[in-house]
Amino acid sequence: MQKKISPSENESTVDQMKPPAIDRKKRERIFHFPDDISKAIDDVCGGWRKDYLYYLAKASFELAEIFHRGENFPLNLETVFPYTFYFFPKTFSSSFIIFRSLRDIIKKILDSKDEIVFYDISAGTCSASVAFAETLKEIYLSDEQNHKSQNQEKSKHKKEKVISTIKRKKIKFFVQDISDVALEIGTRILNISLENFPFDFEVKKLVSDASRLKIKQDNPDIAIISFSLYDIFREDVEDMILWVRGVLKSISPRGIFIIVEPSLKKRGSFFIMKIRDAFSDYVVAPCPNTKFCPMLKRGDDWCHFGVRWNPPFSLTRAINIVGGRPPDLNFSYLVLSQSKDEYFNFPESVGRVVSHRLEEKGRIRFWLCKDEEKQLFQFVKKNISEENKEVFYVHSGDLVLIQSYEKKNNFFEIKKDTTLSIIHKLFDF
Repeated sequence: MQKKISPSENESTVDQMKPPAIDRKKRERIFHFPDDISKAIDDVCGGWRKDYLYYLAKASFELAEIFHRGENFPLNLETVFPYTFYFFPKTFSSSFIIFRSLRDIIKKILDSKDEIVFYDISAGTCSASVAFAETLKEIYLSDEQNHKSQNQEKSKHKKEKVISTIKRKKIKFFVQDISDVALEIGTRILNISLENFPFDFEVKKLVSDASRLKIKQDNPDIAIISFSLYDIFREDVEDMILWVRGVLKSISPRGIFIIVEPSLKKRGSFFIMKIRDAFSDYVVAPCPNTKFCPMLKRGDDWCHFGVRWNPPFSLTRAINIVGGRPPDLNFSYLVLSQSKDEYFNFPESVGRVVSHRLEEKGRIRFWLCKDEEKQLFQFVKKNISEENKEVFYVHSGDLVLIQSYEKKNNFFEIKKDTTLSIIHKLFDF
């Protein structure tokens, strides 16, 4: 006699057969340039007149062409406004994304000291300093919200309130560049950003040559050089490595040194990979392994990351006037620390996504830097399960943990019983 199935049992069986729901909004990550920083750039660069926007767009395109040819241009009264208008949004956004991905590390440094020293080396118009200030604001707001929640919980049980100590910190900004004009414009934007800054602060300008910079006496906790290695050293990688070694020795033992470069195969990204191999014992990010860089092994590849973005509206408007397109938001980066073991504690089998999520009819593919190799992973969409559904959200820069996959001839297959977890996002917004 056939057993009758109750409606509730039937619904349960159907639910088990249904594929997991995919949140389409989570599948795309788009960086929206902050409105307040966009307004600061507009205020400093001179407004919204159509004829002036046309001038800025034409002049900035000319600077971009010079940059891509590998030629230097001075930051003076003629070039500094087009440079700020066009390049500042990209260099700010790159640095801001990296700082946000390091929030836990920055919070540890903040918690350990009453005064934090930040060094923006070859600062140009101080985009990295502004990005750091904006990141600190986010950390402060998050800390305040956490303390508020804790105190609300404690008040229910009549326990002593938790008092936040993060607001008592002082941040010292050192901004260094060879161009006094660039620093003047940059500190104007930085000071606008610092108008609602939740910490005590001090800004010090240093007009000097970055290649001869001595910072040991200031013992920075966080130092960054952004989009500048080629300008300073051209293609002399050995000199870069010697210089980086000097900076790394000069920062505090628990400090971090961040290097950001444009994603150029023969220049920026190549420099990053060579420096990374010279300092493999100090790498905090982005590398999930400590051995030889697999990108350098291949010889025809380079490590870089990118995301879609909405640039400042004035930049988009100006570019439209001349029939161009805004710069892409992509970069290569490296984070070094003498306290690498304290900051890098991800599982041994973790991998970094080093491509975009490549979607074709019925399948998803992406490349991972993992186990000292660049590995291609493939997922057939009909094999979706609760264990592997995060493959639909994988993005360039993610750290992912994949377990129980199958090795094929030219790729690794993510199966129905494969477990895939995104454990850290570079582009976390």
